[in-house]
Amino acid sequence: MGILKKDKAPDNLDTLIGSKTIFEGVLISNESICIEGTVKGKVECRGNVVVGKEGKVKADIIAENAFIGGQVNGNIKAKKRLEITSTGRVKGDIETSSLIIADGVLFEGSCHMVSSNKSVTSSSPAEEKNMLKQSSQIEKAPLKPQTSEAGSQ
Repeated sequence: MGILKKDKAPDNLDTLIGSKTIFEGVLISNESICIEGTVKGKVECRGNVVVGKEGKVKADIIAENAFIGGQVNGNIKAKKRLEITSTGRVKGDIETSSLIIADGVLFEGSCHMVSSNKSVTSSSPAEEKNMLKQSSQIEKAPLKPQTSEAGSQ
């Protein structure tokens, strides 16, 4: 079972999608899920999501923690921690408060880090864009007068 051989095996593993299993649809669990087979659709989990070395996920994942050792084509929102092991392949955007990416990982997408005391979806993209614009203006403000004064002397 690939990734579960390590010390990261969740204590409350509720669901195992076996290596020869294909699941299509919305998978919802209040405990942890281990995916060694193929899942297409959406995965929502209040516990941990483990995608084993042979696991293939074509879905968005929402979980408390996520450990990726296989392939994920979709967005990942891990409230606390996201770890992508050296065999992991992620194509999609990720959002978490703690991120560990091993050497050799293929990651294609964007990453959004959030505070651990806030929910994963704490602010809207419009609010984030506005905050970035404001911080960029603050950083640039002191430089403009100095540049213009230097040019006039």
